[in-house]
Formats: sequence, structure tokens, C-alpha cells
Amino acid sequence: MATITSKIREAAPRNSELLAILSETDHAPPALEHQRHYISDLNNELSTTQKRIAVLDKQRVKEFKEHKKYRDSVMRRFSYRVSGKIDKFEARAEKEEQEYFAVLQEERQAKEQEENLRNLRSKALEVQSDLEAEVNRHAEAQQQLDGLYDSIFQGPTPAFPDEDRSERNAEDALQAYHYSRVAMETELQVIRLLTEAKGRLFNALNYTEDALSHSRMDMFGGGTFNDMMERNCLDHAENQVSQMLSLVRQAQRMSPKVQDLPPVNIAHGSLMSDVFFDNIFTDMAFHDKIKDSQAGLFRARNSLLDQLSLAEARCGEAQQETNVHAAALKTAREELQKARERIFERIANNNTNAQATSTDEPPPY
Repeated sequence: MATITSKIREAAPRNSELLAILSETDHAPPALEHQRHYISDLNNELSTTQKRIAVLDKQRVKEFKEHKKYRDSVMRRFSYRVSGKIDKFEARAEKEEQEYFAVLQEERQAKEQEENLRNLRSKALEVQSDLEAEVNRHAEAQQQLDGLYDSIFQGPTPAFPDEDRSERNAEDALQAYHYSRVAMETELQVIRLLTEAKGRLFNALNYTEDALSHSRMDMFGGGTFNDMMERNCLDHAENQVSQMLSLVRQAQRMSPKVQDLPPVNIAHGSLMSDVFFDNIFTDMAFHDKIKDSQAGLFRARNSLLDQLSLAEARCGEAQQETNVHAAALKTAREELQKARERIFERIANNNTNAQATSTDEPPPY
């Protein structure tokens, strides 16, 4: 019958191999928990966005009917002109047009946000799949290691308090490591979200700069083409701002330490003013509105960069703490292995001494 010592020696290579796998995959369980929480948040936001799109779609149909009633009604325009109330008609027509295009733009932005959320969720599911594979590998290694120890330790070990104490220390170290790892993964996710938000904000700044360029040309007689390009750039800028704010909200759900950004309002053009009341004064006034939008974006940019810098600092601190707990976990596991080895050696030595005593007894007469 093989001694415990020989069992330990035989199991030593496999024991080292399994411990190495556990060390490589210790991050997977807390990371998977965090990833599932992130995907749950994305699903909730996607559901909210889809419901909002349904409401906006109904509202768009309603606003289009009102807009079309004033846009295409020659008789209505004529009756207002005859009664000397053409200004009232133009004001009402402009109001209906603005309300329709506002809903149209809001619905388009919501649909683009839906697409962005779908892309984020798709990437998140890929990460989750990889983590699930690592978690399965970790669980399998842990199961095999437990089986290896069970094959050596038969039943409870109250006679070996040092081993029990070392085991509790290893369990406490693993729990502390998991907590610190979750904190680090959270800040890493916050950094990823804020970095994406920064990209959207810089896109909005570029579109706003393009809008200012078309606005300058419009002030010097650029015509309808520059009006259209100006409005198109501002629409794109507002869409980028909407996506940026969505990403910041996701980061805030990850970490309450992420603060709100200063408000950003993108200027809106008007078809009526661009076509019917277009002059140098309205062009200059709207140019100033675009500059105000740009100033708001600059303030948001500065705040976002500060938030990103703070998140990176928090992540660095969490990384250091995780490294400390990882080292403590490694030490605790090594101490547990040494405690078990000492027990095994002592048992083996006791068996050897018992056999020697039995051999030294005098032969019976």
C-alpha cells in the first residue's frame, strides 16, 4: 500500500499544474460577474430606448400631419393672406415645422443610439463568452485539485489545526482578492466607457467646427447650400452628444464617482428662417449660437477629461490593491500546501517509526 508521502510525491507535479491554472484564471469569476452586470445594464437601456422609439414614431406621424396641413395648404395660406394675417400663418407654419423636425431628429438619434447599444452589447457578449470559458477552466481545475486533496485527506482533519487555519487564511485571501478584482474591473469598464464618450465628444467638436465654417461662408452670401450643410453638421454633432451622454450614464451606473458633465446645447436651425428670413443679421445671430454650442462642448470636454483622469487614477490604485491581494493569495495557498506537506511528512515519519519499533521487538519464544 502506497504511503501518504509517496502519494504526495506522485501528486506534486499535478498539484503544481493545477495551482498554476488557478492562478491564471483567478480573475475570471469576478470579471464574469461584473460583465454580466454590465450586459444587464445594456439590456435595460436598450429596452428603454426601444420603447422611446415606439413613442416617438407615433408622435412623428402626428406631427407630420400637422406640418403637412400647413405646408401644402394653398387655400389656408391664401385665406390668411387675404385677411392680412399672413404673419400669423407663417409663424404657425414655422412652429409646426420645427415641432415635426424636432421629433424626426429625436427619433433618428434614438435609433442611432439603439444601434450603438446593440454594438456595445454584441462586443460585451463576446467578452462574456471568453470569460465563461476561463471560469469553466478555473472551476474544472479547482474541482480536480479538490479531488486530488480528497484522495489524500480522508474525512475531517480536526487533529491538524495548523492545516485548518491555513485553509481559512487561503479562503479569506481569495475573498479579498475577488473584492479588489471586482473594483479594478469596474474602473477598467468606466475607463473604456469614458474613452468612447471622449471620442464621441471630439466628433461633436469637429462637426461643430465644420458648422462654423459653413456659417462663415453663409454670412458672406453662401446661400442655401451652406445653410443645409450647416444644419447637417449640427445634426451630426447633436447625435454624437447624445451618444456621449449615454456612455457617461453607463459609466455612472458602473461607478457613482463619475460625475455629471456640464450641460451641452447644440444650436438648431430653422427652415423658415433659412429660406424666408435669411439675411446677414440672422446669419450672424445663428453663428453666435453655434459658437455658444462649441463653448459648451469645450466645457464638457474639460470635465470629461478630468473624469477620465480620475478614473485612471482609481484604476491604478485598484490595480495596486489587486496585486497586493493576489500576492497574499499566492502566499496563503503556498502556506496551505506547506502545512499539508508537513502533516503528510509527519504521518509518514510516524508510520516509519512504528514499523521500526515493531521490527525491534524480540521474537516470541
